[in-house]
Parts: sequence; C-alpha cells; structure tokens
Amino acid sequence: MIISVHVPKCAGTSFRHALREYYGEGLWLNYGTIFNREQFRADLVPAGTVCIHGHFFADAFDDLGLNRRLITWVRHPVDRLVSNYYHFLRSPDMRDDCCRALYEKKLNLRQFAELDWMRNEATRYLANKAVADFEFIGIAERFNESLRVFVQKFGCPSEVAAPFVNINPERTTPNYDLTKEDYQYILELNANDLTWYEQAMARLDLNVSTAG
Repeated sequence: MIISVHVPKCAGTSFRHALREYYGEGLWLNYGTIFNREQFRADLVPAGTVCIHGHFFADAFDDLGLNRRLITWVRHPVDRLVSNYYHFLRSPDMRDDCCRALYEKKLNLRQFAELDWMRNEATRYLANKAVADFEFIGIAERFNESLRVFVQKFGCPSEVAAPFVNINPERTTPNYDLTKEDYQYILELNANDLTWYEQAMARLDLNVSTAG
C-alpha cells in the first residue's frame, strides 16, 4: 500500500495525475475523510485501494496493518509558504482557518507567515517522521527529475508523466521576488522545514547520481 502525503503547495496536485495514470481505480484520493491517526478506520479505505493520496498527516495510516510504502513531496519552505499565500488570494477557501484569517484580518505576507499553522507546515504534515521513513521524496523544484526517480523505484511505465498544474499564473520566475528581509524572516519561522528539505534534497542528489 502506497501512502502518498500531499503537503500543500508541494506539487501534490501534479503528482496526482501520474498516480491516477499508473494506479487507475486503485488510487484513493483522501481529501477530508481521514486526516490524522485518531480519525483512522480501516473500513473507510475503499476496497481495492493500492495507493492513498491526499492532505493528511504522515502517521494517519500507521495502524492500517499492511506493508506501507510512505512517499511525499517537499518544497523550499519560503517558496511553499509564499505560494500558499498567493494561492489563497487567488482561490480563497473559507473552510480553511488560515485563509479566513488572511481575509478577515487583512494579513500581509509576514503576518500570514506568522500564523501558527503556517509555521513549519511541511514537517507538521510529515508528523515528525524522518527522511529515512519515506521510501520516496520528490522535490517540487526538481519535478521531472524526481518523477523519474519515482518511476524507477516503483516500477512504473516509463511513459508515466504529469502536467505541472495548480501553479500561480502570474509568477514568471522560478522563485518569488521577495526582499532579503522578508525572505530571511520567513526562513527563520520555518527552520524545521528547511532542515527536512535540505536532507531530502541531499537524498535526491544521491539517488540521481546512483541511477546515473
């Protein structure tokens, strides 16, 4: 059973297309049914599921009782947070507490970054698990390269591909244009995410060099 944790704004929507192409009806998109370990019930997982993908904590299916293969994607924490900010401005979701706070309090970027849930959001979703606990970790900024590693590791057909979707249409550069002060401020608020991201990046480098 593949457990694919979709950390918000880390290429999970794009990756979902590849998973659907490969696993077909065996893919269960879990957005809103089971979010954490306390909510887990085995009977909620559809029969025939071979891959679960969605927004949920990485330990949500630790009690599933099957051979679980944990995977995820991560992104540089500054770009992830800024992308989240502009995503809510572009497509507001008032079911989300942070989105409501953004609009109700008219938060600027720094104020949005200071929200508790926005700080180290990736490592929160990853439930304090280590990089070594994941069989595959994709890097959003190296999407195609990461996808090739996934294809090799999981025996997918080489033609499996995914469009890069759910991106900010107004952004014309790989990284958001921030002042040095804003960049450093947001980075300091997400030190745990940065450490995890750098470790994942180093592992991808190793996987790519070994494959080459």
